[in-house]
Amino acid sequence: MVVAWLRRAVLGLERAVDEINTLNVFPVADADTGTNMLVTLRAAARSAEEADRAEGPHAVARATVAGAVAGARGNSGVIVSQIMRGLAAQLGPDADLTAEGLATGLRNATELVTTAVADPIEGTILSVLRAAGDGAGAALSGGGDLAACARGSADAAFDALLRTRDQLADNAAAGVVDAGGRGLLVLLDALVEVTSGTVPERPRFGRQVAPHVQVHVEEGHGHAHDHGAHADPPRGPHADYEVMYLLPAATEATANRLRAELQAFGDSVVVVAAADPDPVATWSVHTHTTEPGAAIQAGLRHGKLRSIAVNVLQEAGHAETPLQALLDAPRAIVALVSGDGAAELFTSAGAEVIRCDGGMTHAELLAALHRFEGREVLLMPNGALPTPELLAVAARSRESGVLVTLLPTSSMVQAIAALAVHEPNGHAADDTYSMAEAAAGARCGSVVAVTEDALTILGPCGPGDYLGMVGGEVVVLEEDQYSAGEALAELLLATGGDMVTVLLGEAGDGDFPDRVSAALRPDRPEVEVIGYRGGQTASVMEIGVE
Repeated sequence: MVVAWLRRAVLGLERAVDEINTLNVFPVADADTGTNMLVTLRAAARSAEEADRAEGPHAVARATVAGAVAGARGNSGVIVSQIMRGLAAQLGPDADLTAEGLATGLRNATELVTTAVADPIEGTILSVLRAAGDGAGAALSGGGDLAACARGSADAAFDALLRTRDQLADNAAAGVVDAGGRGLLVLLDALVEVTSGTVPERPRFGRQVAPHVQVHVEEGHGHAHDHGAHADPPRGPHADYEVMYLLPAATEATANRLRAELQAFGDSVVVVAAADPDPVATWSVHTHTTEPGAAIQAGLRHGKLRSIAVNVLQEAGHAETPLQALLDAPRAIVALVSGDGAAELFTSAGAEVIRCDGGMTHAELLAALHRFEGREVLLMPNGALPTPELLAVAARSRESGVLVTLLPTSSMVQAIAALAVHEPNGHAADDTYSMAEAAAGARCGSVVAVTEDALTILGPCGPGDYLGMVGGEVVVLEEDQYSAGEALAELLLATGGDMVTVLLGEAGDGDFPDRVSAALRPDRPEVEVIGYRGGQTASVMEIGVE
Protein backbone atom coordinates (compact mmCIF):
# COMPACT_ATOMS: atom_id res chain seq x y z
CA MET A 1 0.00 0.00 0.00
CA VAL A 2 2.79 2.44 0.84
CA VAL A 3 4.52 1.95 -2.51
CA ALA A 4 1.21 2.61 -4.26
CA TRP A 5 0.73 5.75 -2.16
CA LEU A 6 4.20 7.05 -3.02
CA ARG A 7 3.57 6.45 -6.73
CA ARG A 8 0.25 8.30 -6.55
CA ALA A 9 1.81 11.14 -4.56
CA VAL A 10 4.54 11.54 -7.17
CA LEU A 11 1.91 11.77 -9.90
CA GLY A 12 -0.02 14.32 -7.84
CA LEU A 13 3.05 16.49 -7.33
CA GLU A 14 3.84 16.17 -11.02
CA ARG A 15 0.47 17.71 -11.81
CA ALA A 16 0.67 20.38 -9.08
CA VAL A 17 4.35 21.36 -9.33
CA ASP A 18 3.72 24.51 -11.38
CA GLU A 19 0.98 25.66 -9.02
CA ILE A 20 3.14 25.08 -5.93
CA ASN A 21 6.14 26.87 -7.46
CA THR A 22 4.10 30.03 -8.06
CA LEU A 23 2.94 30.12 -4.43
CA ASN A 24 6.45 30.44 -2.97
CA VAL A 25 6.96 34.14 -2.22
CA PHE A 26 9.37 33.75 0.69
CA PRO A 27 12.31 34.34 0.70
CA VAL A 28 12.11 35.20 -3.04
CA ALA A 29 9.22 34.95 -5.46
CA ASP A 30 10.77 32.50 -7.90
CA ALA A 31 11.74 29.65 -5.56
CA ASP A 32 10.82 26.11 -6.56
CA THR A 33 9.26 24.40 -3.58
CA GLY A 34 7.12 22.18 -5.79
CA THR A 35 10.15 21.01 -7.75
CA ASN A 36 12.08 20.31 -4.55
CA MET A 37 9.27 18.26 -3.03
CA LEU A 38 8.80 16.33 -6.27
CA VAL A 39 12.50 15.49 -6.59
CA THR A 40 12.60 14.32 -2.96
CA LEU A 41 9.49 12.18 -3.19
CA ARG A 42 10.67 10.62 -6.43
CA ALA A 43 13.84 9.55 -4.64
CA ALA A 44 11.80 8.05 -1.80
CA ALA A 45 9.45 6.22 -4.18
CA ARG A 46 12.29 4.86 -6.30
CA SER A 47 14.13 3.59 -3.22
CA ALA A 48 10.97 1.98 -1.83
CA GLU A 49 10.16 0.23 -5.10
CA GLU A 50 13.68 -1.12 -5.47
CA ALA A 51 13.66 -2.44 -1.90
CA ASP A 52 10.23 -4.01 -2.37
CA ARG A 53 11.42 -5.88 -5.48
CA ALA A 54 14.80 -6.92 -4.10
CA GLU A 55 14.08 -7.64 -0.43
CA GLY A 56 10.32 -7.59 0.05
CA PRO A 57 7.83 -5.38 1.90
CA HIS A 58 9.72 -5.53 5.20
CA ALA A 59 12.48 -3.37 3.70
CA VAL A 60 10.17 -0.65 2.35
CA ALA A 61 10.05 1.55 5.47
CA ARG A 62 13.81 1.87 5.85
CA ALA A 63 14.34 2.35 2.13
CA THR A 64 11.67 5.05 1.88
CA VAL A 65 13.34 7.21 4.51
CA ALA A 66 16.85 6.54 3.24
CA GLY A 67 15.82 7.54 -0.27
CA ALA A 68 14.08 10.70 0.91
CA VAL A 69 17.00 11.84 3.07
CA ALA A 70 19.63 11.08 0.42
CA GLY A 71 17.56 12.68 -2.35
CA ALA A 72 16.24 15.65 -0.36
CA ARG A 73 16.39 18.95 -2.19
CA GLY A 74 15.88 22.31 -0.51
CA ASN A 75 14.29 22.99 2.87
CA SER A 76 10.96 21.53 1.85
CA GLY A 77 12.62 18.34 0.60
CA VAL A 78 14.43 17.86 3.89
CA ILE A 79 11.15 18.38 5.75
CA VAL A 80 9.40 15.84 3.49
CA SER A 81 12.09 13.33 4.46
CA GLN A 82 11.13 13.74 8.12
CA ILE A 83 7.45 13.31 7.34
CA MET A 84 8.39 10.04 5.64
CA ARG A 85 10.49 9.11 8.67
CA GLY A 86 7.62 9.70 11.09
CA LEU A 87 5.20 7.62 9.04
CA ALA A 88 7.66 4.87 8.12
CA ALA A 89 8.25 4.10 11.78
CA GLN A 90 4.59 3.04 12.01
CA LEU A 91 4.61 0.61 9.08
CA GLY A 92 4.00 -3.07 9.67
CA PRO A 93 6.20 -5.88 8.30
CA ASP A 94 4.16 -5.96 5.08
CA ALA A 95 4.58 -2.20 4.56
CA ASP A 96 0.98 -1.69 5.66
CA LEU A 97 -0.30 1.36 7.51
CA THR A 98 -3.09 1.33 10.09
CA ALA A 99 -5.40 4.13 11.17
CA GLU A 100 -3.58 4.39 14.49
CA GLY A 101 -0.23 4.29 12.70
CA LEU A 102 -1.22 7.21 10.48
CA ALA A 103 -2.30 9.38 13.40
CA THR A 104 0.79 8.50 15.43
CA GLY A 105 3.10 8.87 12.45
CA LEU A 106 1.85 12.37 11.62
CA ARG A 107 2.23 13.46 15.25
CA ASN A 108 5.75 12.04 15.36
CA ALA A 109 6.57 13.74 12.07
CA THR A 110 5.47 17.07 13.54
CA GLU A 111 7.85 16.59 16.45
CA LEU A 112 10.71 15.59 14.14
CA VAL A 113 10.24 18.64 11.93
CA THR A 114 9.89 21.00 14.89
CA THR A 115 13.14 19.66 16.35
CA ALA A 116 15.02 19.71 13.06
CA VAL A 117 14.15 23.27 12.03
CA ALA A 118 16.23 25.93 13.73
CA ASP A 119 13.48 28.58 13.65
CA PRO A 120 10.05 26.94 13.37
CA ILE A 121 7.16 29.29 12.69
CA GLU A 122 3.41 29.05 12.22
CA GLY A 123 1.93 29.62 8.80
CA THR A 124 4.25 27.16 7.08
CA ILE A 125 4.19 23.46 6.26
CA LEU A 126 4.67 22.84 9.99
CA SER A 127 1.21 24.28 10.76
CA VAL A 128 -0.38 22.18 8.04
CA LEU A 129 1.42 19.04 9.24
CA ARG A 130 0.31 19.55 12.84
CA ALA A 131 -3.29 20.02 11.73
CA ALA A 132 -3.08 16.84 9.64
CA GLY A 133 -2.02 14.87 12.70
CA ASP A 134 -4.85 16.36 14.74
CA GLY A 135 -7.35 15.54 11.99
CA ALA A 136 -6.23 11.93 11.80
CA GLY A 137 -6.37 11.67 15.58
CA ALA A 138 -9.89 13.05 15.71
CA ALA A 139 -11.07 10.56 13.09
CA LEU A 140 -9.39 7.73 15.00
CA SER A 141 -11.11 8.76 18.24
CA GLY A 142 -14.41 8.57 16.40
CA GLY A 143 -13.75 4.96 15.42
CA GLY A 144 -12.60 5.70 11.89
CA ASP A 145 -10.63 3.23 9.80
CA LEU A 146 -7.53 4.08 7.76
CA ALA A 147 -9.54 5.64 4.92
CA ALA A 148 -11.47 7.82 7.36
CA CYS A 149 -8.30 8.89 9.16
CA ALA A 150 -6.62 9.70 5.85
CA ARG A 151 -9.60 11.84 4.87
CA GLY A 152 -9.63 13.49 8.29
CA SER A 153 -5.95 14.37 8.04
CA ALA A 154 -6.30 15.74 4.49
CA ASP A 155 -9.36 17.87 5.25
CA ALA A 156 -7.76 19.27 8.41
CA ALA A 157 -4.62 20.04 6.42
CA PHE A 158 -6.73 21.85 3.81
CA ASP A 159 -8.33 24.04 6.47
CA ALA A 160 -4.92 24.81 7.97
CA LEU A 161 -3.54 25.61 4.52
CA LEU A 162 -6.23 28.26 4.02
CA ARG A 163 -5.19 29.88 7.30
CA THR A 164 -1.56 30.21 6.21
CA ARG A 165 -2.58 33.04 3.87
CA ASP A 166 -3.03 35.25 6.94
CA GLN A 167 -0.41 33.77 9.27
CA LEU A 168 2.67 35.06 7.41
CA ALA A 169 3.05 38.66 6.30
CA ASP A 170 4.71 37.62 3.03
CA ASN A 171 1.85 35.29 2.18
CA ALA A 172 -0.77 37.89 3.08
CA ALA A 173 0.91 40.54 0.95
CA ALA A 174 0.98 38.25 -2.08
CA GLY A 175 -2.41 36.66 -1.42
CA VAL A 176 -1.04 33.12 -1.39
CA VAL A 177 -1.18 30.07 0.83
CA ASP A 178 2.01 28.36 1.97
CA ALA A 179 3.74 26.50 -0.85
CA GLY A 180 5.12 23.70 1.32
CA GLY A 181 1.74 23.21 2.96
CA ARG A 182 0.13 22.93 -0.47
CA GLY A 183 2.63 20.24 -1.38
CA LEU A 184 1.86 18.33 1.81
CA LEU A 185 -1.85 18.43 0.96
CA VAL A 186 -1.04 16.71 -2.35
CA LEU A 187 0.63 13.87 -0.42
CA LEU A 188 -2.32 13.48 1.94
CA ASP A 189 -4.89 13.61 -0.86
CA ALA A 190 -2.94 10.85 -2.62
CA LEU A 191 -3.29 8.72 0.52
CA VAL A 192 -7.04 9.36 0.52
CA GLU A 193 -7.21 8.19 -3.09
CA VAL A 194 -5.23 5.01 -2.40
CA THR A 195 -7.17 4.06 0.75
CA SER A 196 -10.69 4.96 -0.38
CA GLY A 197 -10.65 5.19 -4.16
CA THR A 198 -11.98 8.75 -4.06
CA VAL A 199 -10.10 11.87 -5.14
CA PRO A 200 -10.66 14.93 -2.92
CA GLU A 201 -11.69 18.02 -4.87
CA ARG A 202 -9.43 20.98 -4.14
CA PRO A 203 -9.31 24.45 -5.68
CA ARG A 204 -6.27 25.52 -7.66
CA PHE A 205 -4.39 28.04 -5.57
CA GLY A 206 -2.86 31.13 -7.14
CA ARG A 207 -2.02 34.66 -6.18
CA GLN A 208 -5.03 36.72 -5.16
CA VAL A 209 -5.44 40.35 -6.18
CA ALA A 210 -8.46 40.58 -3.88
CA PRO A 211 -10.09 38.16 -1.42
CA HIS A 212 -11.39 35.07 -3.25
CA VAL A 213 -10.35 36.38 -6.69
CA GLN A 214 -7.95 33.94 -8.34
CA VAL A 215 -5.61 34.89 -11.16
CA HIS A 216 -3.36 32.65 -13.23
CA VAL A 217 0.33 32.98 -12.53
CA GLU A 218 2.89 31.63 -14.97
CA GLU A 219 5.42 29.16 -13.60
CA GLY A 220 8.54 30.71 -12.13
CA HIS A 221 11.53 28.39 -12.06
CA GLY A 222 14.25 29.44 -9.70
CA HIS A 223 16.62 28.00 -7.16
CA ALA A 224 16.13 25.32 -4.56
CA HIS A 225 15.89 27.78 -1.68
CA ASP A 226 12.26 27.52 -0.64
CA HIS A 227 11.34 28.64 2.83
CA GLY A 228 10.21 25.36 4.36
CA ALA A 229 9.16 26.14 7.95
CA HIS A 230 11.61 28.93 8.73
CA ALA A 231 10.87 32.24 10.36
CA ASP A 232 13.96 34.26 9.51
CA PRO A 233 14.37 35.46 5.94
CA PRO A 234 17.77 35.13 4.30
CA ARG A 235 20.11 37.94 5.14
CA GLY A 236 18.98 40.18 2.29
CA PRO A 237 21.35 40.31 -0.63
CA HIS A 238 24.06 38.63 1.44
CA ALA A 239 22.69 35.08 1.81
CA ASP A 240 24.33 34.05 -1.43
CA TYR A 241 24.67 30.27 -1.15
CA GLU A 242 22.65 27.20 -0.30
CA VAL A 243 24.80 24.43 1.21
CA MET A 244 23.66 20.83 1.61
CA TYR A 245 25.53 17.68 2.61
CA LEU A 246 25.19 14.37 4.43
CA LEU A 247 26.99 13.70 7.72
CA PRO A 248 27.17 9.91 8.28
CA ALA A 249 27.64 8.08 11.58
CA ALA A 250 26.99 11.03 13.90
CA THR A 251 25.22 11.11 17.25
CA GLU A 252 22.25 13.33 18.04
CA ALA A 253 24.45 15.46 20.30
CA THR A 254 26.85 16.02 17.41
CA ALA A 255 23.96 17.03 15.14
CA ASN A 256 22.68 19.49 17.73
CA ARG A 257 26.12 21.10 18.03
CA LEU A 258 26.40 21.40 14.26
CA ARG A 259 22.95 22.97 14.04
CA ALA A 260 23.95 25.61 16.60
CA GLU A 261 27.24 26.30 14.81
CA LEU A 262 25.52 26.80 11.47
CA GLN A 263 23.04 29.25 12.97
CA ALA A 264 25.94 31.53 13.88
CA PHE A 265 26.63 32.43 10.23
CA GLY A 266 23.63 31.13 8.28
CA ASP A 267 19.87 30.82 8.24
CA SER A 268 17.27 28.34 6.97
CA VAL A 269 19.21 25.76 8.99
CA VAL A 270 17.80 22.21 8.98
CA VAL A 271 19.61 19.14 10.33
CA VAL A 272 17.68 15.85 10.15
CA ALA A 273 18.37 12.13 10.50
CA ALA A 274 17.50 9.21 8.26
CA ALA A 275 16.61 7.12 11.32
CA ASP A 276 16.57 7.30 15.10
CA PRO A 277 20.21 7.54 16.28
CA ASP A 278 21.21 4.16 17.71
CA PRO A 279 23.54 5.66 18.82
CA VAL A 280 24.50 7.20 15.45
CA ALA A 281 22.70 8.00 12.20
CA THR A 282 23.21 9.70 8.84
CA TRP A 283 22.18 13.36 8.99
CA SER A 284 21.06 15.60 6.14
CA VAL A 285 22.26 19.19 6.59
CA HIS A 286 20.90 22.33 4.89
CA THR A 287 21.65 26.05 5.32
CA HIS A 288 21.74 29.39 3.50
CA THR A 289 24.90 31.39 4.13
CA THR A 290 27.36 33.93 2.77
CA GLU A 291 30.17 31.59 3.87
CA PRO A 292 29.76 28.22 2.15
CA GLY A 293 33.30 27.21 3.00
CA ALA A 294 32.67 27.81 6.69
CA ALA A 295 29.45 25.79 6.54
CA ILE A 296 31.31 22.85 5.03
CA GLN A 297 34.20 23.19 7.48
CA ALA A 298 31.71 23.10 10.35
CA GLY A 299 30.50 19.74 9.12
CA LEU A 300 34.02 18.43 8.58
CA ARG A 301 34.84 19.12 12.21
CA HIS A 302 32.27 16.48 13.11
CA GLY A 303 33.10 13.80 10.56
CA LYS A 304 33.46 12.88 6.90
CA LEU A 305 30.88 14.44 4.60
CA ARG A 306 29.08 13.00 1.57
CA SER A 307 27.01 14.50 -1.25
CA ILE A 308 28.23 18.06 -0.73
CA ALA A 309 26.24 20.53 -2.87
CA VAL A 310 26.65 24.31 -3.06
CA ASN A 311 24.11 26.33 -5.07
CA VAL A 312 24.24 30.04 -5.82
CA LEU A 313 21.10 31.81 -4.64
CA GLN A 314 19.53 34.79 -6.36
CA GLU A 315 20.28 38.02 -4.54
CA ALA A 316 17.22 39.74 -3.10
CA GLY A 317 16.07 42.58 -5.31
CA HIS A 318 18.13 41.41 -8.28
CA ALA A 319 16.11 39.80 -11.05
CA GLU A 320 17.70 37.04 -13.05
CA THR A 321 18.32 37.46 -16.74
CA PRO A 322 16.53 34.94 -19.00
CA LEU A 323 19.86 33.20 -19.62
CA GLN A 324 20.56 32.94 -15.88
CA ALA A 325 17.07 31.56 -15.28
CA LEU A 326 17.56 28.97 -18.02
CA LEU A 327 20.94 27.85 -16.70
CA ASP A 328 19.74 27.68 -13.09
CA ALA A 329 16.38 26.00 -13.70
CA PRO A 330 16.22 22.23 -13.26
CA ARG A 331 16.72 20.29 -16.49
CA ALA A 332 13.60 18.37 -17.40
CA ILE A 333 13.70 14.84 -18.81
CA VAL A 334 10.41 14.60 -20.71
CA ALA A 335 8.91 11.46 -22.25
CA LEU A 336 5.95 11.06 -24.59
CA VAL A 337 4.09 8.02 -23.27
CA SER A 338 0.91 6.03 -23.81
CA GLY A 339 -0.80 4.07 -21.05
CA ASP A 340 -1.32 4.61 -17.32
CA GLY A 341 1.28 2.02 -16.34
CA ALA A 342 3.89 3.55 -18.63
CA ALA A 343 3.17 7.00 -17.23
CA GLU A 344 3.73 5.78 -13.66
CA LEU A 345 6.85 3.87 -14.71
CA PHE A 346 8.47 6.90 -16.34
CA THR A 347 7.46 9.26 -13.55
CA SER A 348 8.93 6.97 -10.90
CA ALA A 349 12.17 6.86 -12.91
CA GLY A 350 12.50 10.64 -12.74
CA ALA A 351 10.99 11.72 -16.06
CA GLU A 352 8.20 14.20 -16.61
CA VAL A 353 5.43 12.82 -18.78
CA ILE A 354 3.37 14.09 -21.71
CA ARG A 355 0.54 11.70 -22.56
CA CYS A 356 -0.09 10.79 -26.21
CA ASP A 357 -2.57 7.92 -25.83
CA GLY A 358 -4.73 8.90 -28.79
CA GLY A 359 -1.86 10.02 -30.97
CA MET A 360 -0.32 13.48 -31.03
CA THR A 361 0.07 16.30 -33.53
CA HIS A 362 3.04 18.65 -33.65
CA ALA A 363 0.72 21.49 -32.54
CA GLU A 364 -0.37 19.51 -29.47
CA LEU A 365 3.23 18.73 -28.55
CA LEU A 366 4.24 22.36 -28.97
CA ALA A 367 1.44 23.42 -26.63
CA ALA A 368 2.34 20.73 -24.08
CA LEU A 369 5.97 21.88 -24.00
CA HIS A 370 4.91 25.42 -23.15
CA ARG A 371 4.72 24.54 -19.44
CA PHE A 372 8.51 24.08 -19.46
CA GLU A 373 9.09 27.71 -20.47
CA GLY A 374 12.46 28.91 -19.21
CA ARG A 375 13.84 25.39 -18.83
CA GLU A 376 16.10 23.04 -20.73
CA VAL A 377 14.22 19.93 -21.88
CA LEU A 378 15.64 16.59 -23.01
CA LEU A 379 12.73 15.14 -24.98
CA MET A 380 12.24 11.41 -25.58
CA PRO A 381 9.64 11.26 -28.39
CA ASN A 382 9.31 7.46 -28.40
CA GLY A 383 8.03 7.28 -31.96
CA ALA A 384 5.03 9.54 -31.36
CA LEU A 385 5.90 11.90 -34.24
CA PRO A 386 8.08 11.65 -37.37
CA THR A 387 11.50 13.29 -37.27
CA PRO A 388 10.69 16.33 -39.49
CA GLU A 389 7.79 17.30 -37.21
CA LEU A 390 9.92 16.82 -34.09
CA LEU A 391 12.62 19.08 -35.50
CA ALA A 392 10.01 21.73 -36.28
CA VAL A 393 8.58 21.52 -32.75
CA ALA A 394 12.05 21.79 -31.21
CA ALA A 395 12.83 24.88 -33.29
CA ARG A 396 9.54 26.59 -32.42
CA SER A 397 9.95 25.72 -28.73
CA ARG A 398 13.38 27.33 -28.60
CA GLU A 399 11.88 30.53 -29.99
CA SER A 400 9.38 30.57 -27.11
CA GLY A 401 11.96 29.97 -24.38
CA VAL A 402 12.02 26.16 -24.08
CA LEU A 403 15.45 24.80 -24.96
CA VAL A 404 14.57 21.37 -26.41
CA THR A 405 17.15 18.69 -27.13
CA LEU A 406 15.80 15.61 -28.90
CA LEU A 407 16.91 12.17 -27.75
CA PRO A 408 16.55 9.61 -30.58
CA THR A 409 14.17 7.13 -28.91
CA SER A 410 11.80 5.39 -31.30
CA SER A 411 9.89 3.48 -28.62
CA MET A 412 9.15 3.53 -24.91
CA VAL A 413 11.43 0.53 -24.29
CA GLN A 414 14.34 2.48 -25.79
CA ALA A 415 13.50 5.35 -23.44
CA ILE A 416 13.53 2.93 -20.49
CA ALA A 417 17.08 1.94 -21.46
CA ALA A 418 18.07 5.60 -21.67
CA LEU A 419 16.60 6.44 -18.26
CA ALA A 420 18.52 3.56 -16.70
CA VAL A 421 21.79 5.47 -17.26
CA HIS A 422 20.43 8.97 -16.55
CA GLU A 423 22.61 10.95 -14.10
CA PRO A 424 20.50 13.84 -12.70
CA ASN A 425 23.55 15.52 -11.17
CA GLY A 426 25.87 14.91 -14.11
CA HIS A 427 26.94 17.38 -16.78
CA ALA A 428 24.07 17.87 -19.24
CA ALA A 429 26.15 17.13 -22.35
CA ASP A 430 27.68 13.99 -20.83
CA ASP A 431 24.30 12.79 -19.60
CA THR A 432 22.71 13.33 -23.01
CA TYR A 433 25.49 11.37 -24.72
CA SER A 434 25.17 8.45 -22.28
CA MET A 435 21.40 8.32 -22.63
CA ALA A 436 21.56 8.52 -26.43
CA GLU A 437 24.15 5.73 -26.50
CA ALA A 438 21.97 3.53 -24.27
CA ALA A 439 18.91 4.17 -26.43
CA ALA A 440 20.82 3.38 -29.62
CA GLY A 441 22.11 0.15 -28.07
CA ALA A 442 18.60 -1.10 -27.33
CA ARG A 443 17.14 -3.01 -30.28
CA CYS A 444 13.38 -2.84 -30.16
CA GLY A 445 10.21 -4.05 -31.80
CA SER A 446 6.52 -4.43 -31.10
CA VAL A 447 3.74 -6.97 -31.40
CA VAL A 448 0.45 -5.67 -32.83
CA ALA A 449 -2.90 -7.37 -33.31
CA VAL A 450 -4.23 -7.58 -36.87
CA THR A 451 -7.66 -5.95 -37.17
CA GLU A 452 -8.42 -6.48 -40.87
CA ASP A 453 -7.36 -8.65 -43.78
CA ALA A 454 -4.03 -7.58 -45.29
CA LEU A 455 -1.09 -8.85 -47.29
CA THR A 456 2.38 -8.67 -45.71
CA ILE A 457 5.82 -9.62 -46.92
CA LEU A 458 5.38 -12.84 -44.91
CA GLY A 459 2.00 -13.64 -46.43
CA PRO A 460 -1.67 -12.83 -45.88
CA CYS A 461 -3.02 -12.08 -42.41
CA GLY A 462 -6.37 -11.29 -40.83
CA PRO A 463 -8.15 -10.65 -37.54
CA GLY A 464 -6.81 -12.97 -34.84
CA ASP A 465 -3.26 -12.88 -36.19
CA TYR A 466 -0.34 -11.03 -34.62
CA LEU A 467 2.53 -9.22 -36.34
CA GLY A 468 6.03 -8.63 -35.01
CA MET A 469 7.27 -5.24 -36.21
CA VAL A 470 10.81 -3.80 -36.29
CA GLY A 471 11.38 -0.35 -37.75
CA GLY A 472 8.00 -0.36 -39.47
CA GLU A 473 8.66 -3.69 -41.20
CA VAL A 474 6.80 -6.95 -40.57
CA VAL A 475 9.30 -9.58 -39.41
CA VAL A 476 6.99 -12.05 -37.62
CA LEU A 477 3.51 -13.37 -38.43
CA GLU A 478 1.89 -15.71 -35.89
CA GLU A 479 -1.57 -16.81 -34.77
CA ASP A 480 -1.19 -15.86 -31.09
CA GLN A 481 0.60 -13.14 -29.15
CA TYR A 482 2.83 -15.58 -27.25
CA SER A 483 4.31 -17.06 -30.41
CA ALA A 484 4.69 -13.63 -32.00
CA GLY A 485 6.40 -12.20 -28.92
CA GLU A 486 8.76 -15.16 -28.49
CA ALA A 487 9.73 -15.10 -32.16
CA LEU A 488 10.32 -11.35 -32.04
CA ALA A 489 12.48 -11.68 -28.91
CA GLU A 490 14.55 -14.41 -30.60
CA LEU A 491 15.12 -12.19 -33.65
CA LEU A 492 16.19 -9.24 -31.52
CA LEU A 493 18.58 -11.48 -29.55
CA ALA A 494 20.13 -12.92 -32.72
CA THR A 495 22.95 -10.37 -32.68
CA GLY A 496 23.52 -10.59 -28.92
CA GLY A 497 22.13 -9.22 -25.69
CA ASP A 498 21.52 -10.35 -22.14
CA MET A 499 18.46 -8.34 -21.09
CA VAL A 500 14.95 -8.37 -22.55
CA THR A 501 12.52 -5.64 -21.49
CA VAL A 502 8.83 -6.24 -22.14
CA LEU A 503 6.31 -3.39 -21.89
CA LEU A 504 2.89 -5.02 -21.95
CA GLY A 505 0.04 -3.14 -23.59
CA GLU A 506 -3.57 -3.10 -22.49
CA ALA A 507 -4.19 -6.34 -24.43
CA GLY A 508 -0.91 -7.98 -23.44
CA ASP A 509 -1.06 -11.13 -21.32
CA GLY A 510 0.67 -10.71 -17.98
CA ASP A 511 2.10 -14.23 -18.19
CA PHE A 512 4.18 -13.42 -21.26
CA PRO A 513 7.41 -12.27 -19.51
CA ASP A 514 7.56 -15.50 -17.49
CA ARG A 515 6.74 -17.63 -20.53
CA VAL A 516 9.36 -16.05 -22.77
CA SER A 517 11.92 -16.31 -19.95
CA ALA A 518 11.22 -20.04 -19.64
CA ALA A 519 11.41 -20.48 -23.42
CA LEU A 520 14.77 -18.71 -23.65
CA ARG A 521 16.37 -20.32 -20.59
CA PRO A 522 17.57 -23.64 -22.14
CA ASP A 523 19.62 -21.97 -24.89
CA ARG A 524 20.19 -18.53 -23.35
CA PRO A 525 20.48 -18.93 -19.56
CA GLU A 526 22.29 -15.59 -19.28
CA VAL A 527 19.29 -13.62 -20.58
CA GLU A 528 17.21 -11.76 -17.98
CA VAL A 529 13.60 -10.86 -18.82
CA ILE A 530 11.96 -7.88 -17.11
CA GLY A 531 8.27 -7.13 -17.61
CA TYR A 532 6.26 -3.98 -16.97
CA ARG A 533 2.57 -3.27 -17.46
CA GLY A 534 2.48 -0.21 -19.71
CA GLY A 535 -1.17 -0.20 -20.69
CA GLN A 536 -0.60 1.23 -24.17
CA THR A 537 -3.26 0.49 -26.79
CA ALA A 538 -1.23 0.89 -29.99
CA SER A 539 0.61 -2.40 -29.42
CA VAL A 540 0.09 -5.65 -27.56
CA MET A 541 3.63 -5.32 -26.27
CA GLU A 542 6.92 -3.57 -26.89
CA ILE A 543 10.11 -5.62 -26.62
CA GLY A 544 13.61 -4.24 -26.19
CA VAL A 545 16.94 -6.08 -26.09
CA GLU A 546 20.16 -4.74 -24.60
